[in-house]
Amino acid sequence: MKVLSYFPHKINRTLMMTIASLGSYFAMTQNSDAQTYKAPQDTVTIKRSPGESLTTYTKITQSLKEDTRLTGAAVKAAEILADTTKYDKQKGILITTLLSKPDLEYVAKQGINGTVALFELINKYLTKGQSITFRTEQNQEVTIGKNPLVLKDLRAMISVKPATIQSNQPQWKENVYQAYMARDYGTKLHNTITITSATREIRESTNLEILDYNGSSITLAEILQREQAKNKNKYAAEKAAVAEFRARTFPGDKISKENANENYKRALFELIRLQEGDINRHPETKKFVEALTTDLKKGKESNTINALKSSQFFNANVPGNVGPVLLTEDQVISAEQVSNQAEAKALEITMLTALHYGERDAVKLLRQLINGKGSISATQTGDFTPKRLSELTDHGTEKMKSLGYGSDKTKYMTSSDLVLVAVAGPETPVQPSSTAYISVQQVGMSIMNQYSTIEIQETKKLILFNPRIKMASRHSEYRTAFDAVDFVPEYVNGEPQQGSRISQNGIEFRLESDVYLSNLLKIAEKGVKPVIYPEFGIIGGTGRRQVGYDDKTMLGEHGAVPKFNQNYINWGGHFGINVGPVMLGVDATVLSTPGLDDPYKRFFDLSHVMTYYRYTLLTHILNLGYGNIEDGKGTNFIVDLELTGETNNEGTTNHTHTQSGASQTGSAEWKRDYNRSHPDGVYNAEIATQMILDGDVKASYASSNYAALHLGIQKSAFLIKGTLGMYGIRTIEHYKEGFVKWNEEVFKSTIFHGNFFAGLSLTYNFGSRSIIEKRRKVESYQSTGSGDQSPHQVQESSSRVNSSFGPRDHVIFTNKKSRITPQAIEAKL
Repeated sequence: MKVLSYFPHKINRTLMMTIASLGSYFAMTQNSDAQTYKAPQDTVTIKRSPGESLTTYTKITQSLKEDTRLTGAAVKAAEILADTTKYDKQKGILITTLLSKPDLEYVAKQGINGTVALFELINKYLTKGQSITFRTEQNQEVTIGKNPLVLKDLRAMISVKPATIQSNQPQWKENVYQAYMARDYGTKLHNTITITSATREIRESTNLEILDYNGSSITLAEILQREQAKNKNKYAAEKAAVAEFRARTFPGDKISKENANENYKRALFELIRLQEGDINRHPETKKFVEALTTDLKKGKESNTINALKSSQFFNANVPGNVGPVLLTEDQVISAEQVSNQAEAKALEITMLTALHYGERDAVKLLRQLINGKGSISATQTGDFTPKRLSELTDHGTEKMKSLGYGSDKTKYMTSSDLVLVAVAGPETPVQPSSTAYISVQQVGMSIMNQYSTIEIQETKKLILFNPRIKMASRHSEYRTAFDAVDFVPEYVNGEPQQGSRISQNGIEFRLESDVYLSNLLKIAEKGVKPVIYPEFGIIGGTGRRQVGYDDKTMLGEHGAVPKFNQNYINWGGHFGINVGPVMLGVDATVLSTPGLDDPYKRFFDLSHVMTYYRYTLLTHILNLGYGNIEDGKGTNFIVDLELTGETNNEGTTNHTHTQSGASQTGSAEWKRDYNRSHPDGVYNAEIATQMILDGDVKASYASSNYAALHLGIQKSAFLIKGTLGMYGIRTIEHYKEGFVKWNEEVFKSTIFHGNFFAGLSLTYNFGSRSIIEKRRKVESYQSTGSGDQSPHQVQESSSRVNSSFGPRDHVIFTNKKSRITPQAIEAKL
């Protein structure tokens, strides 16, 4: 595994030790204001005890919305109450008479506020002048807790723009920066980079561009040049340049807070870039990230995940919190989600921890977690001196200091606690409380105590392994050329060979399947394949091979190419990578024919077996749905564009590197035959003829290519495609004249001078159907006044639906009907 290979640049390791002090010291040598500056967290007058809660509560009023189920129950109850002849108004009426058991169970699940809404609705539908003896209101008061350690704004931003190191590295950097700012390491603390880090960037990142005092752009090299012009001593000049650089990352009289924070952001991004090289070049760090990745892949068994989730550091200060949320995520840590992205999360956790404490200390802390020792106090691990541990806890909890906590809060921090404050924040739930009238509460509690219902609903959506079988016509063309005995010379009297075409027409069978490595539930819901996924398959086919029927072939020393037809078989494998609407694939096949008695025909047969490679770029251009697709009966019109290069060698340059077949130009066998027919470098026709007669040599074949347009009609699991294309057999001719010239000539030889061909294919998708399984279980019981329960009544039901439409390919152009999801189809069915 290449550590942090997702970053596009290189950096070095000393940064990690310098970042540990990032945000801790702010003295700047040429700014008198900065020299006396004291960070806000160090000037807080509020003093808090370590266990004091930070949550503050506010009450808001929300309107209760009418529920159709409650409305129905209320109308029925109002009708019963309206007929006063059916009950004694003094004694009242049983609640079980007023409301049915299913309605009571439904109300019980709604809680107190459901009861409030129910009786308000009953009053609404009672005859004018009648009402139940207690009042209700249509509003409820909800108490919401607010806690400064719960970074709601950051989480909201990340939920809109989620990113990982792998999926979107620039956005991930932005999220890391915003996390720093949210944790008070930026805007509020007027942070600046350390002297050591600034010195390193002055030396190694001279082209880094920041904002000058007047808002214009300036590079670090220009800052250094200015100071060198003032001071002949290069060390003193560099020191002054470092101070000037840092002064531009620090809000003050010379530069606005906005520009200073922008410069700080650019400096931080550069530090992140430099940090990657450090980790890449440090063998121990590489091994450590691999170990962390392995641990995270264990999911619920991961020591690291369990250590973070088990940390008690936030519990006293954020009562009711339901767990930690990574700074670059918007949900509580999920062991399953982390295990599915283990490598990315290992890099992310390592990076964030290192940004806070430096590489060496980050590795020490995280190694404790990996080894299952995260809950041990950091004072007992022996990893840190008392002074260094004090620095780590002081820096890691600056947010705590700004809220009024002292050193007693951090005295017994564990390794898990230190990592936690670097990579995560707590999640706390909204805490509602009802202020309905007491009589209504009593009624509601009575209903809830008497009628209890447990309901479990489960929906499983899976997509089968998506195999498909394809039967198709197969047309191939290539030309014989570059053979070792000049049977078909490339030049005759200085004129280039224009012919020597060999064609094959047959039928091919392919059994292929996609492999989906992403969330199968999302695939089922959206009805679209993942953005990136591999595919593989096996190939088999047969047909007729036609040799010598090209009347453009120029005669050489051995006469005309013999005319003959023979059967061939081919077999092999397919592998492809799909990226959005594009598929990059390779077919590796083996071609063979029976051996022939005529030595001149035998020279051109494939009795010796020839490897053949087909490199394909397939683009899904168009997918238009029409007909009753929403009823599961529609049809899709599909257009694909294919560009393919073919060769019997490993590569399009007509040279082999690892094989040694007789048909492969430049192979070891070909060179041996060539040297034999060209003793001392001079062609000997007699020797060449004897080699042909003895069957000691075989024809060689040049690369070819084609461009094809596939027009298809898809109906349910069947797809029929017609193919129109042009074959070019002079693909390699201008290869050595440069990439641009080569492509121009390939285009001309294919489109304007190529050979037209057509084909037809039929594909059946076995696994194109998604499966939706639904299970529902309802358990009801009634409680008596003594606390006993009546027998539980259990009702279970399940259903299984096969959708006729599975996931579709990503396509450049679609219409509304082609984008309809399986769920929408099932809803109508």
